[in-house]
Amino acid sequence: MSTHLSPLPAIDHPHFEALMLELKPEIGAYLVAQGGLLGPLLDAAPYLLELTRTHAAWLADALDGDIETAFAALLEEVGEMGRTADEASVGQMLRMAKGRTALLAAVAETGGAWTTARATEALSDLADAALEAALDLLMRQAFDKGQLVLSADQARAANSGLAIFALGKHGGRELNYSSDIDIVAFFDPQKSVLVEPGEATKIYSRMVQKLVGLMEDRQAYGYVFRTDLRLRPDPGSTPVAISVDAALAYYEVRGQNWERAAWIKARPCAGDKAVGELFLKELAPYVWRKHLDFATIADIQAMKRQINVAKNVGDIRVEGHNVKLGRGGIREIEFFAQTQQLIAGGRDKALRVRPTAKALAALAAANWISPTTAEELTETYWYLRAVENRLQMLRDEQTHIMPATAEDVAVIGRLLGEPDLAQFEADYRAALERVTRYYAELFTQGESLGSGEGNLVFTGSDDDPGTLETLTGMGFADAHKAIETVRKWHYGGYGATRASAARAHLTELLPALLATLGRAGNADEALARFDNFLSRLPSGVQLFALLRNHEQLRTLLVQFMASAPRMAEAVIHRAHVMDGLIDPAFASDVTRRDVLVAKVDSFLAEARSYEEVIDRARIIGQEQKFLVAAGLLSGTVSAAGAGDQFTALAETLLNRLFISVQAEFAKRHGNIPGASVALLAFGKMASREMTFTSDLDFIMLYDGPDTESDSERPLATPHYFARLTQRLVAAVSAPTAEGVLYEADMRLRPSGNAGPLATSLSGFRAYHRDNAWTWEHLALSRARVVASTDGLGAAVDDAIAEVMNRPRDHAKTIEDVVSMRALMAKERKPRHLFDLKLATGGLVDLEFIAQSAQLVAGQQVHLPQAQTARVLARLGETGLVPQGQRLAEIHTLYSTILQVMSSALVSPFKDEAWTPAFKDLLAQLAHYPDFGRLELDIREMQAEVAEAASAWYGRAAAM
Repeated sequence: MSTHLSPLPAIDHPHFEALMLELKPEIGAYLVAQGGLLGPLLDAAPYLLELTRTHAAWLADALDGDIETAFAALLEEVGEMGRTADEASVGQMLRMAKGRTALLAAVAETGGAWTTARATEALSDLADAALEAALDLLMRQAFDKGQLVLSADQARAANSGLAIFALGKHGGRELNYSSDIDIVAFFDPQKSVLVEPGEATKIYSRMVQKLVGLMEDRQAYGYVFRTDLRLRPDPGSTPVAISVDAALAYYEVRGQNWERAAWIKARPCAGDKAVGELFLKELAPYVWRKHLDFATIADIQAMKRQINVAKNVGDIRVEGHNVKLGRGGIREIEFFAQTQQLIAGGRDKALRVRPTAKALAALAAANWISPTTAEELTETYWYLRAVENRLQMLRDEQTHIMPATAEDVAVIGRLLGEPDLAQFEADYRAALERVTRYYAELFTQGESLGSGEGNLVFTGSDDDPGTLETLTGMGFADAHKAIETVRKWHYGGYGATRASAARAHLTELLPALLATLGRAGNADEALARFDNFLSRLPSGVQLFALLRNHEQLRTLLVQFMASAPRMAEAVIHRAHVMDGLIDPAFASDVTRRDVLVAKVDSFLAEARSYEEVIDRARIIGQEQKFLVAAGLLSGTVSAAGAGDQFTALAETLLNRLFISVQAEFAKRHGNIPGASVALLAFGKMASREMTFTSDLDFIMLYDGPDTESDSERPLATPHYFARLTQRLVAAVSAPTAEGVLYEADMRLRPSGNAGPLATSLSGFRAYHRDNAWTWEHLALSRARVVASTDGLGAAVDDAIAEVMNRPRDHAKTIEDVVSMRALMAKERKPRHLFDLKLATGGLVDLEFIAQSAQLVAGQQVHLPQAQTARVLARLGETGLVPQGQRLAEIHTLYSTILQVMSSALVSPFKDEAWTPAFKDLLAQLAHYPDFGRLELDIREMQAEVAEAASAWYGRAAAM
């Protein structure tokens, strides 16, 4: 009997219709019959559309029968392949199974045949089956290598002695569409499995590493699951597989409350489950304390605050809201349940359940919460999980952030069956408000900064034994050195601690500061970095007061010192840049252009003179760049969003300074009657991709009569605008007491540095008609007017369009482009593996593909002045560059990396700047499980780009 699927709100679905025409008639006819669901779904979700193209026959068969039977058969096939097939076949089967499961779950959930809970169970069950099959394969390979004492028929995952634990959503059988799987691998050294038991750690670690590769490596049919091993004990210093004894010793001695919370959902999901179950039994006293543990609330509360800092969640909203980590989001429901499970689960075993919904039900049954609370939070949990699933099923993106526009938000609403955007937004806000209300009622005790750990005495010349014990307990390996360092601060050895008011604030700050440093991973190293920071801080009163009163600033500053030295340097030079981070609206405001522009305008409006405008521009510019960078490095702002915001800031400041410069200049030299002026941006400013350290690439164009200005000190028109340009460049880039705002680069003006500083519109037209080089037209392909008077901007746009639409000798144009790239490669060699702008197969090559396409195929591309990624994607759509969409994805990753490098590092091309903390941060923000995987992919992507560029130039020259 066919599966019944409910339709979604109707929209045009040309991509679905086109796909149906590609399929065999009998398959297409069946899927067309389900068009009420599949049409709107597949047109909204490119990922699902491609999966349908690949697995159409399988999907039709599954929907034509019982989907549970089809899914069970798929899992059985995965298991059978793991037990019998070779590595290549297993890898292909796992990837096919992942695609089919994701497709089936999406169709079944949006069509109402499955609940969201069932869809998440299915994805989790596939993860279990995939891990088991891969481990079965690896055990067979270990047998072939002679590593096992087992017989061939016993060489199975179930007999391996290695238990794979699922944590997080995987552990609770609640995976979403693009989840990582968080796994931990422990082995039993007492189990007779290996020929050489002394090599267990090495053998099992290699097995786990290969297991991760089988899950993550992108092959035909994609990947299976991104796999995260970082929830194991002390992941920075332990192998990926450790013995159960070592794991138990860690948790008993060093385990933290957040790890207790993580193990609530843990379950053996693959491998030797008998080993896993025994480990969980032995770990139970650590996770589930015998006595009511109300002190845990403070720790869990601090964990949540740290998450809020790290992700900069903001007020309740729809557009741009983080459905997982945002206010009222999924994480708050999980914390609500897990906190109370940890408090009471030691005495009441009924509370020891993994799935969030079951935990809420158990809490209600035990009278910890009311049945109404459990019912409302459960309903809200699955509603928010349904939203999260739809966000991720669109493009297989690991995102939890609602779209930034109402149009895209409406897509999510329709996929939930709600055609009315206003109603969807109201429902979504109501869900968040409901969660926030319950969460606030649970945590009512206020902030606890942990100053009661024990003695913290730094007076006298002898070390206080109690303080040594306290610091050791906080995580300092060399407590004596820590005391010496703090004592030096108290003695006023640095400029920042010389004032008595500064030392008073520092005394009050110390317990919380040391606790924050102790949580940094390596307390001694964190303290050394803070000491170095303090030694160069000119004054401490303001900063100490801020840090004393705001835990999130302490945590963030310590993180900056470890992974983002440029941000720490910014605080040293201007401590006030931290002020914006304590604004409750920071998380939402930092992503919004209108708020940023309003802040700049409001701050500049208070200036009482031209000189003050110049200084205030630098103050607000530095502060807002810092805040955007903080949003980027904490994951609140995407790389593209940061580029938009950095550019919006630069444009706004340039515009406002230009207005002030013109007014000030007119006081001395008057105006040119009938003249108009425009600023034309190039490079990253033009494409709205500026970074923390970007220059301003622009030129000034003017149009006016050949006359003189109307003042007692008249200037001829060309001289007038050249001098005006000089004043504008000085206003932007001249150093003042408040520093430099931006470096200005005007080399892209006609004739470069040899040409006049300002160019007439007629001169601009003539130059690009008769004398410009091909590289100048490449630059012009994304040039954009950012300021103009009296309609000159439209005239400049017309002039650019005229240049770009001019007939060209394609072969000669491409020859120029290739020669120019070769010259760049010779004269500007990459300075580092991650110098992704200049590297072969890097950003320049992607930009040259897009820009040359604008010159030789502009009519087909039909995206004048568009950003590089959009042009690349368009080239893919038109077939001009078949890999266009892939190149756009690579461009996005490159841009993310360069944004993070620019915001975090002072010297990004020096190897010593690439600390483990920065590498971890970069991998995290690039959505990679570890830096090694990112580094490997970058090398492969560069080869892809270089190959695509060569192929494109060959085709383009012959067009």
